[in-house]
Amino acid sequence: MAAWALVFLAVAALLQILTPVPWDADTAYHVAVARLIARHGILHAFPWTPFSWLAENYADKELLFHLLMVPLAGLSWIAAAKITGAVLGGALLLVLYLVLRAEGVPHRGLWALLPLAASASFLLRFALVRPHLLGVALAIAGAWAVNRRRLWLLAAVSLLFPWCYVAWHTPLVLAAIAAVAQLLSGERPSWKPAAAAAAGLGLGLVVHPNFPNLARFAWVVNVEILMKTAWAGRAGFALGPEFQPFTLAEALRFLTLPLGLAAAALLVAWRRRREDPGSLGLALTAAAYAAMTVRSGRFIEYLAPVSVLAFAVAIRPLRWSRRAAPIALVGATALTAALGAPSLDWLAIRQDELPPPMAALLRKAIPEGAQVFTCDWGFTGELLLALPERRFMVALDPTLFFLEDPQLYALWFALPREGPADAADAIRRRFGARYVLCAAFEESMPLFRSLERDGSVRQVLRSPLWFFADLGDPGTNPR
Repeated sequence: MAAWALVFLAVAALLQILTPVPWDADTAYHVAVARLIARHGILHAFPWTPFSWLAENYADKELLFHLLMVPLAGLSWIAAAKITGAVLGGALLLVLYLVLRAEGVPHRGLWALLPLAASASFLLRFALVRPHLLGVALAIAGAWAVNRRRLWLLAAVSLLFPWCYVAWHTPLVLAAIAAVAQLLSGERPSWKPAAAAAAGLGLGLVVHPNFPNLARFAWVVNVEILMKTAWAGRAGFALGPEFQPFTLAEALRFLTLPLGLAAAALLVAWRRRREDPGSLGLALTAAAYAAMTVRSGRFIEYLAPVSVLAFAVAIRPLRWSRRAAPIALVGATALTAALGAPSLDWLAIRQDELPPPMAALLRKAIPEGAQVFTCDWGFTGELLLALPERRFMVALDPTLFFLEDPQLYALWFALPREGPADAADAIRRRFGARYVLCAAFEESMPLFRSLERDGSVRQVLRSPLWFFADLGDPGTNPR
């Protein structure tokens, strides 16, 4: 086990080494939160984004993830992210290995590596330094615990979920799937797994320092953001592509093997359901994640490892199972290299958006406590790191701005895209901002042109990456 743990750590570390700068903007936000915790202690408000719903209703849905980063707060944010990604990525693979080991699956180390080879999309998600690394590991452990009725482990996993990931209701869903598997297998469903999951979740929620806001925030993320905004295609929101489903071509490249493994696991487990209802429960869990992944591509991070787990457990009693792992790993590697390898170029394309010289220039120009108007939400993490103790518009998701003030959100969304003649005055008066600091995206060019034509505005910086202007004294900040 120790040898495999080192292998998993080395694989996860190699992916971080191959990524010069974390290519996901959310990573910078998480490091920034860890630094804020190191500086201010556990956070109960988030005044650094005063236009966000979180400003006064703060809940850290990934508190444990941020606490793990706190000891690294003195390092550069890139180094802190890489170390965290390597450790948690290795831990995720180790959890999968340990579950397979508990099931007596042969060649479990190879099975644990298979998700990385089964889909280039999963490999990219695995390389992200995000809290889902903890969430996926807990989901794997929880799925196994609920189907094998390891109640203490299930309760412990359930307790950790509210501290690690916003989908903290997952253990209850896993318990429901396990009950369906027992029913389909001719057994009377047991109430104990659901009770253990509920007890663990309840304790985890109550002892969380941001309770009860944590429960409210879970509703916001899962209903307001995911269902009502991302999946509903609500106009006036730019959420990025990860919430969208794969195109047919992308599905063929990234989902062929995970979906195939999930389908095969379900077929084999169904035939043996009366002998092993737990195996059917794991296969149904993989099928549930498959349905979610077809709807939203980001859930590949769950589908790939859970489908591997379900397939390996389902075929374990079969005579040819000992040969399956090496054959599957070699075949998956070859197929993914042929179909999906070009996507791995994403690991190395991003540069440091705010290198130290640029950050130093901005810190000198923008005093602490100043309100800065930004045109988007994606770079708030980098700005929090480069310009500590300044205030920006919104982080994590624009829906959090919309929920706080729909009319003001509509103005914020329109200003960069329309660039009205009175844009500078609107920014000063409605947002209390003296400074405009925006990524130089094409969609924001109308605002840049409007500010350039305004004689009261002093343009400080215009580069291929950033636009920075000083609008003069805004008067009293409305926030």
